[in-house]
Amino acid sequence: MNSIEDREAPVGEDDREEEDEEEEEAEDDDDGPPGLEGGTAAGGGATGTASEPVLSIQAVSNLDSLYGLREIGREALCWQLASAKPGNGVEQIRDQSTDTYWQSDGVSQPHWIQVHFARRVAISHVCLYLDYNLDESYTPKQLRIDVGSTTHDLVPAIYPANTLIELNEPVGWCIIPLTAPPDPLDDDDDDEEDEEDENDDGAEEQKSKRKHRLVRTHMIQISVISMHQNGRDTHIRQVQLYGPRTNSMIPGGGTSSFSHAADAPTEGEDAAMVVQQHSSQ
Repeated sequence: MNSIEDREAPVGEDDREEEDEEEEEAEDDDDGPPGLEGGTAAGGGATGTASEPVLSIQAVSNLDSLYGLREIGREALCWQLASAKPGNGVEQIRDQSTDTYWQSDGVSQPHWIQVHFARRVAISHVCLYLDYNLDESYTPKQLRIDVGSTTHDLVPAIYPANTLIELNEPVGWCIIPLTAPPDPLDDDDDDEEDEEDENDDGAEEQKSKRKHRLVRTHMIQISVISMHQNGRDTHIRQVQLYGPRTNSMIPGGGTSSFSHAADAPTEGEDAAMVVQQHSSQ
C-alpha cells in the first residue's frame, strides 16, 4: 500500500506579496482616514483635520446679552437660499418666530443662505436659532461662513482660514463670531510699540482690537456642510446678523458685546426687503 504524506504546498513570492498587501490594508482600515481619530465622527461629518481648525459653538437660551450692536439683516438688498420647500423659505427665518423654519429641498449639499447688501457693511456675529429636540436629523452639525463681493471671490469669514463650525445638538441661539484675517501692517506696528513701551496698557488694548478686526463685506454665505444623524435636508429657524452701530471698532475688541434681540427687523421692514429664492434642480 502506498503511503500518502500530507505536505504543505510551497508558498511562492507572489503569494507572500499578496499577504503583505492584505495586512497593510487591514492596518489602514483600523487606523481610519488620515487626520481623523477613530474614523468618522458621530453625526456623519468628519471633524476638522490638522489643516481645518474647528470652532465649537454652544447654544444659549436668548439674546439678552447682545447689547451694543444692531441687527443689520434688515438692511440687506436680498436674501437667497439654495433651495426651499414651499412655505418654508426666507420669510420663515426672518419672522422673529422660533416656531417656523427654513427647510431645504435638494439632495445636493452644502445647503446655503446668501445675504446680499447694496453697500459694504461690517458684520461681527451670525446668530442662528436651532432646535435639535424638534428637528433632530434636520439640525445642522457643521457650518462654514464665507464673505465676498460675489460668489466668485468668497473668502473665509472666520480666522484662521478654513475654520469649521461645529454644533452638538444645539437648542437655542448659536452665536458665531466673525474675524477678519490680521493685517500684515499691524505686525510691524506691534513691533514698534513693543520697542517703545512693553508695559503700555493702551498699546495692549489697541493690539486686542486689531486681533478682532471686523469683517466688512457686500455678501455673506452661510453653508450647512452636514446634519446630525446623517440627515440630508436642513432646518434653520431664525437667522440674524449683527454689527456695530457705527463704523468704528467695537469697544473692548468687538467680541463680547452685542445688541438686544429687540433690534430685530419688524414685519413692515421685512416686507420691504427684496426676497429671492433659487431652487436647485
